[in-house]
Amino acid sequence: MKTIMGVLLLYLSFSAGATKESLVDISIVKSNEGIWTVTYKTGKPASRLSFNRNPDASRIPRWRPINPDFEIVLLENKEYLVKKDGSEFEQVSLQLTPTYKHLAKDYAPFSPYSDGGVLIYTGRLFACIDVCDTKVNQWLFSMQIPEGEHMLVRGEVLTGTASWIDGDDGMNIYVGTQQPVETQNVVAIIDRGLPEKIQSSLNSDIPKLMNYFEQRLGKLEGVKPTLFASYANIDGHSSQGGTLSDQIFMHWNLAKLDKKVKDNTFLNNTLWFFAHEVAHLYQRGSKENSYGKSHEAWLHEGHAEWLAALVLLELYPDKQAYVTTKVDRFKAECGKGLIDFPLAQAAAKGRFDLYYSCGFLIHQAIDQQLREKGEKNIYSLWLEFRNQAEKGNKKDGQKGSELFLFLTKKWTSSEFASRIKQVVESKLRRPEHTLNQLLTVQ
Repeated sequence: MKTIMGVLLLYLSFSAGATKESLVDISIVKSNEGIWTVTYKTGKPASRLSFNRNPDASRIPRWRPINPDFEIVLLENKEYLVKKDGSEFEQVSLQLTPTYKHLAKDYAPFSPYSDGGVLIYTGRLFACIDVCDTKVNQWLFSMQIPEGEHMLVRGEVLTGTASWIDGDDGMNIYVGTQQPVETQNVVAIIDRGLPEKIQSSLNSDIPKLMNYFEQRLGKLEGVKPTLFASYANIDGHSSQGGTLSDQIFMHWNLAKLDKKVKDNTFLNNTLWFFAHEVAHLYQRGSKENSYGKSHEAWLHEGHAEWLAALVLLELYPDKQAYVTTKVDRFKAECGKGLIDFPLAQAAAKGRFDLYYSCGFLIHQAIDQQLREKGEKNIYSLWLEFRNQAEKGNKKDGQKGSELFLFLTKKWTSSEFASRIKQVVESKLRRPEHTLNQLLTVQ
């Protein structure tokens, strides 16, 4: 693993016709005293800056403008950075709170390591002049860190100051003193404060899971993925996992994790958690954002849940009872949730969890149908869906879940596809009956 000083990194993976610059440059500085500051510089005078991701209003108490003339305000459930007198500006700096903050449908801006290191998520910092247009997708980032520390940026160990062009969903950057370890599958920075059982699982189970999905969904393109696993031993009860392009990251914000790992259910949940996130990594193709909008999250979240069940049953046969119990819970949760509103409205109703449980049942049913009809399965369907999505298949205007259901109908039957649409688009008066029909329709 090589170390580079003062390097300029340009990740220009965006097509010029599809994206445009934000006209907002973002500079992040960590001082020698450990204070984190973000500075926004605009390419023209601005009356306000809007943030690209707004899951809640937690920036207001946690991001403090250094100049008291500025403030963050909440308008129509979106946070904006403005001058109190309403005048225009071209630069503003804020001091950040570098602790973990659970966000319901987003990734935390900071995930601390137990030795003082930290993972910082750039997507949380994206901002635009006035409002963020959907085509705005390029931000010039720079980061400066103290002497004696390094940052890991897309597989490269850097010191001092670095710059890059960021976009899409952003990425995670490690800042600290722990050196990454490169294995056959990943470049990893695993918190040494994690209990030995979790460290051992990360080192042994993640490669097994990656090999399993590689055989079924193909090799990952681009650079070798990075695995981040961080731990804050504090009075909390939250854990977070996610995937971005070429990255898997996991954070435990839990007290007494060493005692929790003595519980088999906790260990089984952790293994499922790993399997789900690795599945997300292999869902991706060469292009991002091809799988639909937030109300279609049953597509990728349910798919990752079903793949987690498949890999546990095949690689860990002793988990049969655990998986069966989990499936029963999914059926109960999904059925109860869909009495009140359609699955497509789950995000708007604050029930994002239904995309996991109901999505699981949908993909389970699809896999069952495909296997009964011949040699195809959920993996071959996903590969076809991914290929069509990446080709920009515009036939009949299909994209996201619409394209996926079109292919499902083509590979199964009209009746079966209509059952899925009923689960996605309708309130269910008899949810148990409808879900059973989905899993038994011929």
